[in-house]
Order: sequence, then C-alpha cells, then structure tokens
Amino acid sequence: MAEQKSNQQHRTFDNKDARLKHNFPYNMANTTRNDQLSHHTMSKVTTTTKSKTTATTVGVVACALKQVNGVNISLCIDSVIIEEPLQISLIYNDTLGKEQERVYLVTMRTPGDDVNLVTGLLLAEGIIKRADDIVGINEQFDLDDIDQNKTNHNEIHVQLSPGVVVDWALINRDTTSFSSCGVCGKSSIKSLELRNIIDLDTSAGWLSDHIIPHFSEQLRQYQSMFNQTGGVHGCALFDAQGQLLLSSEDVGRHNALDKLLGKLARSPEFDALHKITFLSGRISFELIQKVLVSGISILVAVGAPSSLAINMAKRFNLTLIGFSRDGGFNIYHGAFRLNLLNDN
Repeated sequence: MAEQKSNQQHRTFDNKDARLKHNFPYNMANTTRNDQLSHHTMSKVTTTTKSKTTATTVGVVACALKQVNGVNISLCIDSVIIEEPLQISLIYNDTLGKEQERVYLVTMRTPGDDVNLVTGLLLAEGIIKRADDIVGINEQFDLDDIDQNKTNHNEIHVQLSPGVVVDWALINRDTTSFSSCGVCGKSSIKSLELRNIIDLDTSAGWLSDHIIPHFSEQLRQYQSMFNQTGGVHGCALFDAQGQLLLSSEDVGRHNALDKLLGKLARSPEFDALHKITFLSGRISFELIQKVLVSGISILVAVGAPSSLAINMAKRFNLTLIGFSRDGGFNIYHGAFRLNLLNDN
C-alpha cells in the first residue's frame, strides 16, 4: 500500500530580498498600478444565482450580499477584507546552544505580507535588533489550499540567528502587563526604557508644515485593499520632501505598522533619518512604541492620540501630530522638527 501523502507542505525562504520578491506570493511589489488606483465599487447581479467572482487583490475576497435601498433589494457582489489567524513560531538556540522551537503568538491579520509583518513585529517587541537576525522563514500551508488556488497560509516558522537570545520571561511579563488595564501605562514606558531605545535625531526645522496635509491623499492612491473594501487600515513612510516611499495595509492598525516597519528594515536603500510615519487611524501607545523602536522621529495620523501616547511621545522626544485632515493638524509634541511658516 502506497504511503499516505501528508496534507501539509513547507515553503522556505531565506533572508535575501531578491528571492523573496520573486517567490513570496504576498509581496506588495507585485501590486500593479491599476490595482492600487482601483475604486471601491459594488456590481449589481440581475439574477438570484451567485456569479463566480475572483478577487484581483491579495487580502480581498468577494462576498454575496443583499443591498437594501429604501424599498429596493438587490443581490450584489462586494469585496471584503480577509481576516485570518497567523501562528508565529520561533526557532532559536537556548543557553546551552541547543535548537528549540516555541510558539511566540497567534495574531489576526490580513494575509499578503507575512514576512514583513513578522519582521516588523519582532523588531518592535525587541526580539531582534535588525532584519539580519532572521536567517530563514518557513511557511506551512495545506495542500487543499494549493489545489483550490488559495493563498492563505496560517503558520510561519522564524529561524533566528544563533546569537539572538530569546528572553521568554520578559516576553511573558510584557504580554501580561499590556493585557491588564491600570498597569499597562507604567509597564509600557518602563519596558521601553529597559530596551535602551536610542535617542531620536533632534535636527530642527527639516519638515515643512505645508507638506503634512497631503500625506493622506497620497496614501489613498496606494491603498488597493481599502479602495476595494473600505475596511482596512493603512500607513506609509514619507521623506522630508513629502514623497511616499513605502506603504502597507491590514485589517489591524498594529499589523499595518508592523508590515511597514518590516519593509523598512528589509530595504537597505532607506533608513529612518528624516522620515515620517503616517497612520490612517488613531494613535495608541503601542503604535508609539513601534515607531520609537524604528528610530523614526515624526509620527503623523489622521486620528487622535491617547493620553498615554502623548506622554510617551514627550518622554522619548517624538514629534507627534494628530487630526491631520482638511488642511490642518494638531502638534502634541516636538514642533521644533517642523518648519512652521506662520509660527508666532
């Protein structure tokens, strides 16, 4: 009797950008300009039979629904954002030099950019110091998914460099603190202080204030998933001239930023000096933490910051800007980095 075929396969990637670009199915570099500029539309179906629709953008799926408009009811096909779990496991050497593997966490995310997501997350959490600390990434997927032409991987195994020390006690302590209201404020700031976050660049007046209101419009042009679904967060990296360098999207705000910072870490042509992070939503302390670890000194968002986010920005001298909309914005800290033309 023939040996039963395993229902699971593994795909392995090394840390070389070129190989990842050509083989990794979720790389945003594969998104076409037409996809990026597509608009959120709904197509009316004239019969009650469901039509077969193929989503053109990774991370988006077609969904049949009934649209009610007054007394009219129509059967339509709409696009919705995908939300699926991703289990991240770390492969590392213990203090005796023996290789170990352990589940780090399970996160809900939009599939399509898992390598950058994991890289940014591990950087933000202090597991790694640089992208090169990851020597290999192995994705596990089901053969059934391949047969059905699906691209939803739900497990990823990260091989860390032998020199990376994984402090599970600290990881568990941080996780407990961040999940407990009332202690998360002091714990989060203390955790960053213990990581010895490098001082941010304190150059003055390098960003003109008239550039900031244009960030949102520029990001929207590259939000292919948002333009199709209307249900996704986005973020981008800009330079001092207002040029969009990198962008990312995800159903979760934290994941979108992790993807962006993962791209930055894996892009040798860019660094954090005189760069701006732009967020499409509100600003929580977790997002401040991620930006601080990256070394970027200005954070701009469409939404409002929390009180703890403002306190953290002041503590680490981050320029924090919120409510960037309708041609204006609020500066909560760090105005010295801006060239304010009408500053009195």
